[in-house]
Amino acid sequence: MQLSKKLFCLIFVTFLINSNDIEEIIVTGTLLKDNENNFSPVQVIDENDFKNFNITNIGEISKYLNVSAGSRFQSNALEGVDQGMSSITLRGLDSSATLLLLNSKRHTFSGTPSNNGNGYIDANIVPEIAIEKIEILKEGATSIYGSDAIAGVINFFTFKDFEGLRIKVGEQTTTNYDQDDNSFGLLYGTKILNGNLVIGFNVLERSPLSASEIDGIAELGLSGLGKTFKVFGPDTVSSSLYAGVYPKASQFVPDPNCEENGGVLDGSFCRFLYGERFNIVNDESHQKIYLNFSKETESFKHNLHFISSKVDVNDNPQSPSYPALPFLSRNIEPGDGGSPFNVPVVWYGRPLGSEFKSPFSPKEIEQFNLNYSLSFLINQKTSAEISITKSEHSNEHFRPDIIDSRFLAAIKGNGGPDGNQTWNIFDSSQNPQSLIDYVRGAEISSKLADLISIDGIFNTKIEGFNLAYGFQLNRENLDIFYDEISRAEFDKDGKLIKTADLFFLGGGKNLSKSRKSNALFAELEKDINENLDISLAARFESMKNESSFDPKVSLKYLVNDSLTIRFSKGTAFSAPSMAQMFSSEINLGSVRDINDSVFVRQASTGNPNLKPAYSTNSNIGLIFQKNNLRLSLDLWEIKYKDRVEVESAQAILSSNPNGPSVTRNEFGDLIGVTTTYFNEDNTLVKGMDIQIQYLIDLRKGNLSIDIMGTYLSDFKTPSLTNSNEMINRVGRFNFDNHTFSLPKKRINSFISWNFKDYSLSLNSRYLDGYVNERAVTGLGLTYGYNNQVKSFFVHDASFEKIIYMSKGDLNFRFYLSNILDKSAPRLYDAPDFSFDTRLHDPRGRILGLNIEYNY
Repeated sequence: MQLSKKLFCLIFVTFLINSNDIEEIIVTGTLLKDNENNFSPVQVIDENDFKNFNITNIGEISKYLNVSAGSRFQSNALEGVDQGMSSITLRGLDSSATLLLLNSKRHTFSGTPSNNGNGYIDANIVPEIAIEKIEILKEGATSIYGSDAIAGVINFFTFKDFEGLRIKVGEQTTTNYDQDDNSFGLLYGTKILNGNLVIGFNVLERSPLSASEIDGIAELGLSGLGKTFKVFGPDTVSSSLYAGVYPKASQFVPDPNCEENGGVLDGSFCRFLYGERFNIVNDESHQKIYLNFSKETESFKHNLHFISSKVDVNDNPQSPSYPALPFLSRNIEPGDGGSPFNVPVVWYGRPLGSEFKSPFSPKEIEQFNLNYSLSFLINQKTSAEISITKSEHSNEHFRPDIIDSRFLAAIKGNGGPDGNQTWNIFDSSQNPQSLIDYVRGAEISSKLADLISIDGIFNTKIEGFNLAYGFQLNRENLDIFYDEISRAEFDKDGKLIKTADLFFLGGGKNLSKSRKSNALFAELEKDINENLDISLAARFESMKNESSFDPKVSLKYLVNDSLTIRFSKGTAFSAPSMAQMFSSEINLGSVRDINDSVFVRQASTGNPNLKPAYSTNSNIGLIFQKNNLRLSLDLWEIKYKDRVEVESAQAILSSNPNGPSVTRNEFGDLIGVTTTYFNEDNTLVKGMDIQIQYLIDLRKGNLSIDIMGTYLSDFKTPSLTNSNEMINRVGRFNFDNHTFSLPKKRINSFISWNFKDYSLSLNSRYLDGYVNERAVTGLGLTYGYNNQVKSFFVHDASFEKIIYMSKGDLNFRFYLSNILDKSAPRLYDAPDFSFDTRLHDPRGRILGLNIEYNY
């Protein structure tokens, strides 16, 4: 840390020194400057391409990437705690296998991992108004960028030399539901202090969309823990709601007012339809600030950028209370909790049921990225760039629950502010508001991650070779804090020894960890002859007790004026996140038990013995280009070893329903499943990318056609029962495995017509159908679900008109996304939502209008 501070001070002191003019061309996938030889498969999305996506937040870009699968482009309120965050994931691998860069510099991983424990970079740091271009490298690049660049790299470039004023106002609404996105952006650039200053500001206000508004999307979110009692009779109750004779030694008794209270009466059970309580889109407020100042003097070139993002999740409604899991193994004795029975009963329910409103679980997510880069010439052949980046991500969580100890006291008649009130489990109308407020609590936590990264990159020419070399120093910190009632404790073996004082949410343990990594790297490029170019790159990176050496070779061969062959092969690695190694958390998650689908506590314990994951990446491609036609075809392969994964709670339960990691009560009811992280033996991912680009000159304007597709042939992981047997996960929902849905084919097309002041665009997106091998039972059969998830083929259109004025111009853009109003394909995933949250947008047709002023 002291070294970082000294370097920062030294660099800023040089800010006023005068300098030579240094030209810089940055291409993702190489460290070499002025490199015209593009060896790597890189997709470039320029400012106009991004505009044609017609999206309001950066996470949704994954819907338009054929190489993406498993991204978090929309919140899943039923999974994890990372609502308000987003990730962009390539090749269907986990989020930590895709490296996100800001102007070719690193950004910190978030302190809040996904529900499966993967750390990832929150893409919401990117200021949409300031995007100049996006470069997507579709192959491993550890030799260039270091850890995590296994599936590829997504590099966001922001404006540095923008001059003038841009104001953008947008409104987007769903045509079937009452959900709106309203956005405002401002970008201003000017010359000041002999340099270029660019400042920007982004605001996005999202209104909520409740699952209750979309027919059938939450119909499987039905819990058996509504308000039902198991009575150990025989017994006779002479008065109260439960008056009657109960002759059996054991029988279930539902709430007599089940349906009046909003419950679902199903035989002897009063169930709770919780699914419609949650949102598909949360009420969110996004604010982003962008600043860049660049200056050239006689000896130096300086660049300073600051990017900040603040996302407030304002509602995020939850169940009124979660199931009273502790009471599945506790008897309610006569007289306790207002029991009208004369015999013990077991409670299958929750303190606050369907008759109560949903509380909110708001979140405050803040992050920033501050970078200073200094470029200078060492001699006529050698240039250097030294930079330091400080980035931070914080997330404040508030997750409502019932305080266990207070509720126990209330049942015994010792509840409330004065300790003299009794909680009535059987008739909620008897509970005063003061007592309800007394037992209400929350899991409160704060998660903070930060990264300091220092880079030095040197470019030179030696005997006809272009050479780049340098170093990188990284220091990561992770701090997790839970308040007293939310904190859990684990022993050295990972066993839970202190639970949070909460009914359902299990909290986690406090953590403060840091780690360092150091790297040396080099890249060498040479034109062997007129037709053959070769590039060699290598990187050595060391961490505590671990190190990795990753070489890469790339070739480009010009067969003739129209046909080029490219080839690359190299290794890559990804270090386990500190959360995966050290943290222990208990999350809400759904599993299918022997007889039912339930939400239970899923404890994930850190594994300090995790090893880095390694991969061997290869790519061979053909590029044909003639006149206005360009075709490219790439065959790629990723051989992954020691991939860090979290054990699947569903797989553990399915393989051994009564195993040591499964917790049940004395009646056999499922209480929780404990998982940990492990290094998977190997994973093999193979596929093909194809792109067709064609430009047609018309008498009136020009027509551009761009078609991009990915064919995923293999995604093989070891069998859960036999590690020597590899299972191909392609074309499956993969509910029982630690990966996501993997459609075999994904195709996107972009057609644009431009003429004078007009432009018309048509985008089409195709997602292949796939199989859900989960057995359809119960409600699924009743509602007609099957094991096939249909393909998803949607079209978007936009029309743009520019009006030129004496001072600036106005740009009007009208667009329709999902023109034909296609519904998200049905998916049987009880008790979760009935659509695939990682692939399909359930909002239907979306109408939008953007007005942009440029001066």
